[in-house]
Amino acid sequence: MNDRRKNRAREIVEAMVRDGVVCGASLGFAGTDGQQFHYYGEQGAVSPYSGRPVRAGMYYDLASLSKVIGTTTRILQLVWQGKVGLDTRVSDILPRFHYPEITLGNLMFHDSGLPAEIRDKESWNKDCMLEYLYTTVPECAPEERFIYSDVGFILLGKVIEQLDGETLEASYQKHIFKPLGMKDTSFVTGADKMRYIPTECTKERGCICGEVHDKKAFLMGQCGSAGLFSTLMDVVQFVQAYLERTQVLFGAEIFAMLLQQERFGRTLGWSREYGTGTLYHTGFTGTSILMDMEQRCGMVLLTSRIHPGRDNEEFLRRRRELNQEYLR
Repeated sequence: MNDRRKNRAREIVEAMVRDGVVCGASLGFAGTDGQQFHYYGEQGAVSPYSGRPVRAGMYYDLASLSKVIGTTTRILQLVWQGKVGLDTRVSDILPRFHYPEITLGNLMFHDSGLPAEIRDKESWNKDCMLEYLYTTVPECAPEERFIYSDVGFILLGKVIEQLDGETLEASYQKHIFKPLGMKDTSFVTGADKMRYIPTECTKERGCICGEVHDKKAFLMGQCGSAGLFSTLMDVVQFVQAYLERTQVLFGAEIFAMLLQQERFGRTLGWSREYGTGTLYHTGFTGTSILMDMEQRCGMVLLTSRIHPGRDNEEFLRRRRELNQEYLR
């Protein structure tokens, strides 16, 4: 069944590239039968990226996959280590935060009531954004409804920095990336832009390549909601660790918590929209992770669906088809 899943997934991604839905794609699989990596199409639609094939070892802007690969995983480690609990109040760790009723669990489940976005972020600097994080008025009470909140995950990033006493880059490298052998995952980009897949082409920033696309992460440098870059091999290695429930990350009780706890169709950090036993997350740039924790298999799709522009609803439709076929 797993071979059939993978073959059908490859057909759909190949068709996406052939039909011009995306310029190129990197598709990977993890599971009990090992890891596989596939590369399709070209790096971009405009010079100098057009005509260059997508290859192994190319860096993608992970966008909101940063929330699960970095922030969620590190918070769960801190819970496992007993340094915090899901019921720990955010204001106990970040005293400048104005709302003592909001807990770390609320931020992880996206049911804190905090808004989805930072308003007017294009005109703000880093200091203004930080002040907004601590003082912005919630839209509703905690646990009243689901609001997918970048604000909440930026706060979780600040919690990690406060508890670990170091930058997110240093924390994630020490506790996640190096233990898992993820050598090419970082907030910090290198000088060789030839290895980076371009994202959106804008009037303000030109064709963005080797710099984070997300405006908040661009201003802040490192934040809990976005900003990581990685390769297909590294992200598949991360998925393999989750599927194997490796205690290099955390104990069995944390993995059980991920599969048992649910609010508004989500668990801690992850979506459960593809059913019981699945973990799913996407990134705005066109990245996604889908894991079937019961069957111990997972799929990683890395694309630049916002290149050269973000008006790409067809990609979203085809990705839903891809996910459904993979789990069929």
